Amino acid sequence: MGDKPQLMHGVCVCLGYDGTGFHGWQAQPGLRTVQGMLEEAIDEMGIEHGPVRGCSRTDAGVHALGQIASFAAAIEVPPEGWTSGLNARLPEDIVVHDTQPCYRRYNPRFHAAYKRYRYLVRCGQQRDPLIRKQAWQLGPKGMRKDVERRGVRIEDYLDVEAMKAAAAHFVGPHDFRAFRQSGDQREIVVREMFEVNVVPDWNGRPDLVAIDVVGNSFMKNMVRIMAGTLVDVGRGWLTADAVPAMLREDADRNDAGQTAPACGLMLVDIELARFDGPGDAFDRPTEGEPPQRPQKVMPTPPVK
Repeated sequence: MGDKPQLMHGVCVCLGYDGTGFHGWQAQPGLRTVQGMLEEAIDEMGIEHGPVRGCSRTDAGVHALGQIASFAAAIEVPPEGWTSGLNARLPEDIVVHDTQPCYRRYNPRFHAAYKRYRYLVRCGQQRDPLIRKQAWQLGPKGMRKDVERRGVRIEDYLDVEAMKAAAAHFVGPHDFRAFRQSGDQREIVVREMFEVNVVPDWNGRPDLVAIDVVGNSFMKNMVRIMAGTLVDVGRGWLTADAVPAMLREDADRNDAGQTAPACGLMLVDIELARFDGPGDAFDRPTEGEPPQRPQKVMPTPPVK
């Protein structure tokens, strides 16, 4: 029986996926996940490899345009070989945009300078079946209580200016314990948001509102609860001035707004931090490995 091959070659990939048919990113026995499908595709290439490590563990139903992942492989394959080989074996709801070499123990989860998420909300009397899996659709029942029941403009559903005022409170370092799933009991709850923007008429569509969130790290369901809270403000169920109290140390999940549906959320892109040193506590080069970090992993796909 031969020795187990050493996994000496690091691979970093940028990929996108429609999260509708997945039980999230992380591999789970008996469930269809993005990590699981990617590992199966590598297996089908006949290459020994380690576990695939994703930068963001997206939840079930959440989409990605620019997810970053890495793994170690037993043999060296040119980047274009990885890209074409994986895409030939992956299902139609996942695509690898680009591939580059990296350290074999490189884990992008610990090296993200920021992550950008976008949440889409659609307002209209009639549902749009073509966007039902990419946006939270507010129908007639979602209209504001303080307007006549016309339902033909975003303003009939959401007070966008109030949402913008509420979004401004999220920017900066804050205690986001009220904006995490109740079962998430991690001790470190301070996160820094660099941008939180509410964009009406998104992509030229008068029925769409985008909520763009850029931050250094996120807890489970955090962006969805932020989006749900902003929609509650837009509907008049909460006031913008109520948000600061949700960001206090004594706040809990009951103080924030609802959790928005997963279908409207997309991981847009990830900026990986640059490093000047030869390694860190997670990834120190072993003897014989060059003392260098990979270049910025790759440009993520253009945002439409």
